[in-house]
Amino acid sequence: MIDAEVEEIVAPGALGEFGVLPGHVPFLSVLKPGVFVYRTKEGNRYMAVGGGVLQVAPTGAAHKVLVLVDQALHAREVDRDGAAKELQALDQEIARWKKEADGEFRALLGRRAWAAARAEAAARVAPH
Repeated sequence: MIDAEVEEIVAPGALGEFGVLPGHVPFLSVLKPGVFVYRTKEGNRYMAVGGGVLQVAPTGAAHKVLVLVDQALHAREVDRDGAAKELQALDQEIARWKKEADGEFRALLGRRAWAAARAEAAARVAPH
């Protein structure tokens, strides 16, 4: 759980990446697995997140953003090499898939999306 005052949020929405700044209108969005960024006075913080929802709700003079996701990991906690290897293995498994697209295939795509989110989040904080 993160409870922080933030200056900006950039989230991986189901229809594309979007930002939230102070004073944003109330709304609700579905999130897809990806990189969630929140900026504090100390700088940007990066997280890999799974699917979920984000709600911007007014709470008096301020706004509150509630994010509920099925998985979340701070980018600095990601095993970068492990995520990259898992992503590569899942891409190979998807490429070899011969059956109809079913629940098992959708689960495979979900695992791939989570691995990709972790790899991308780790890349954003890794030294270049």
